[in-house]
This record gives sequence, C-alpha cells and structure tokens, in this order.
Amino acid sequence: MDTISTLRREDIEQLSGGRISSIVEIGGETVRLISSARRKKTISAKMHDGMIELSVPLRMRDADIVRSGTALISKLKSRQRQTPRSDSELYSRAEHLARVWLGSEVMPTSVVWSDRQTTLWGSCTVATGAIRISTMLHGMPQWVIDGVLVHELAHLKYTDHGQEFRDFAARYPRMSEANAFLDGVSFAQHRGEGKTFPDEYD
Repeated sequence: MDTISTLRREDIEQLSGGRISSIVEIGGETVRLISSARRKKTISAKMHDGMIELSVPLRMRDADIVRSGTALISKLKSRQRQTPRSDSELYSRAEHLARVWLGSEVMPTSVVWSDRQTTLWGSCTVATGAIRISTMLHGMPQWVIDGVLVHELAHLKYTDHGQEFRDFAARYPRMSEANAFLDGVSFAQHRGEGKTFPDEYD
C-alpha cells in the first residue's frame, strides 16, 4: 500500500458545482482526483477517458484518500483485467499518456489491439500515425501497457532507438520498470514457461 500522507496535486482545475479536479499518483497509478463539497462520506472509482477517476469528499484527508483509493483502484484494475479494453479505450489511454507525459508533442491517429502482433509488443506506422498493440498484453499491469504505448508514441517523433528517442520515452516515469517487466516475461517464455510472447518493440 502507498504510505504517503500528502498527495502532490498537478493540473488543478475548478469544475462546475464546486468540484476540483487534479492529477495525483496513488500506488504508482496516475489518477484524476475529483474533490466535491457535495460528497460527504463516500468515495468511488471509475474509468473515464482512459484514466482512473477517483471521486472523494472535498475535506477528506489525503491519508484517507490514499488508503480507500488504493483498495478501490485495485478492484477496478482487477475488473479491467477480466475484460480486455476496447480499441476506443486504448486510443483514449494513448491520448492521455501523450498529453500527460509527452507534452502533446505527438498524437496518434489510431491505436488498436492486434492479434497479429506476436513477435512485437507494439508497432507504429509513422507516416500515418497508426499504432498497434499486441493482445498478448491483455491482463498485464496497466503501467506496463502504458510503457508500450509511450514507446510507440515516442516513435511518432523519433523513428530510431537513439538517445533522443530514449530520453523522450523516459518522460514516462515507469518506463524502465515496464521494460524490465516485459524482459522478465520474455525470459520466462524462452525458458519454456507458458505461451510464446513477443520479445521486443518495433
């Protein structure tokens, strides 16, 4: 469980009805926090525009938000693993990642799941801005899928894997972790454990 007692709020925005929107991180997950004066005790979590949205009472303490939010986020992610995301949700997630971590310097024209991506975790066509993500990623942690999405988004600006590309992709703070996770999956596969997974990116 995340033990931080004070949340760092970014992109703070005043909404209608006295609500306040901000971006926070809970348990390593980027979350849109909606604080409302009308909400007294209950807290809820849902997916909205490809991002987890946590609605909480305006005066709820950060420590309580983290504690209750962590449990709700875990349940939400568990349901997501049981029901693979649609192409529209994947595209919304990619748009969100491009805005938050890549400063909207790149934007895809399409992002789809692909059953044909059996040797690559993801690929993109720079000329058209189209991104394809392997369905082999279904059921893996969201931050790992996000790493693959950011990797392919970065290719829309840098076509090779040079230093500029690596620096740009590394704006996503969990990129190294995502790469290490996928390396582990590929290693296990090469040891004969489980199905055949991709072992690289485009």
